[in-house]
Amino acid sequence: MTSLVLRTEKANVRIVLLPIEELRPHEMGSPLYLGLLRQEILRDGILKYPIIADEKTHVILDGMHRWLALKSLGCTLIPVMLIDVSNSLNVRVGRRRIHRYTGYADTEITVERVIQTGLSGQLMQPRSTRHFFPFSKFQQVNYPLSMLKKGPPRNVSKYLSRMTDGECSLAIKEWLDEISEELEFLTKRKEEVEKEKEDFLNRVKNLGKSLSTL
Repeated sequence: MTSLVLRTEKANVRIVLLPIEELRPHEMGSPLYLGLLRQEILRDGILKYPIIADEKTHVILDGMHRWLALKSLGCTLIPVMLIDVSNSLNVRVGRRRIHRYTGYADTEITVERVIQTGLSGQLMQPRSTRHFFPFSKFQQVNYPLSMLKKGPPRNVSKYLSRMTDGECSLAIKEWLDEISEELEFLTKRKEEVEKEKEDFLNRVKNLGKSLSTL
């Protein structure tokens, strides 16, 4: 295991280089999303962001398609951000991106179930879960593919969901709808906070006027 020297937001979050075969997925991959990501990685020649996995079990929490892309390209190593889920870093799980802000009450989807699913090998459907971390997952490593010990390409079809062209088109629409839903929520929340700020400043201003008359 080779540690990568990177700035992280949490002292107990490590980014390391692991054998790609040590990682365990918890859900199936989408052939459409894998194709898009694989094309981008080949074009750039680098992996921009590490995947995120549980430190003890090596179950993948975020970055399933990055793992699949590197595996299909024949890479034998992969940058991984390891977190100790059992030590509770306040990792939350939802079904949609908006659950980052609104929460998700379904007790069937928990980080413990995700770990158990990854260990069992009975994988969930593609993009069944969204993991939310108490730190930014966008910590760039920009790791060159040439340094990930590439071998012959590998078949990853057993990890992929079978999707027709129509199902792929529907998946694109669902992803865009999910992003739009989050943007709409954030826009509304921004307007609410701006109104709250304006009201507070008016109170301060009026308080100043009241004090000047005493």
